[in-house]
Amino acid sequence: MGDGASLKSEFVAFKTNRIVEAASRLFYERGYSSCTLDHVAAELGVTKPFLYSYFKNKESILAAICELGIREALTALEQVMAADHASHRDLLAQVVAKVGRIVIHRQEYVVVYQREMKHLSSADSDRILRMRASFDHQIGNLIRDGVNAGEFEADVDPFVSVWIGGLISWIPTWYSRKGQRSAEEVIEHLVQASLRLAGAN
Repeated sequence: MGDGASLKSEFVAFKTNRIVEAASRLFYERGYSSCTLDHVAAELGVTKPFLYSYFKNKESILAAICELGIREALTALEQVMAADHASHRDLLAQVVAKVGRIVIHRQEYVVVYQREMKHLSSADSDRILRMRASFDHQIGNLIRDGVNAGEFEADVDPFVSVWIGGLISWIPTWYSRKGQRSAEEVIEHLVQASLRLAGAN
């Protein structure tokens, strides 16, 4: 890819990210149904046709918001799993901590997803659910391998990965930046709870 094409791609990504960030904030504050593309355009100081040059409609912006957190979580999982020299216990702790930090950083996105996913098309909903299932499946495989290696209790069902995923995704319901616990305290509790669920020795 030439420098010109690369710069154009970066410019498009920058503009797309700005739209997603503004829309996420508005959907979080106003609710998806009460927010229009006119509101998003006004927030960005652009015209509605400008938005249409990057997204076909409001629903496609919502899909981008809902997909972002799980896509970042899968990337974090892949990065941690590449460190195959670590123990299964350490890998699980690292994944949970990394993804927990993503959820804290993307709190608005996660809340919008949980609250507004009913507005997604069946195609977008199915795609995002497959991504979530892939995350749970890989965590389940990690737990199964840990059981086989003697690092997790033998009677632990790899399905516990779904409960761990639930713990992570529900962080926004009980963590607040203005709360008594710091983000790192929350992450530490999250990691310890996940290791207990996995039956870590």
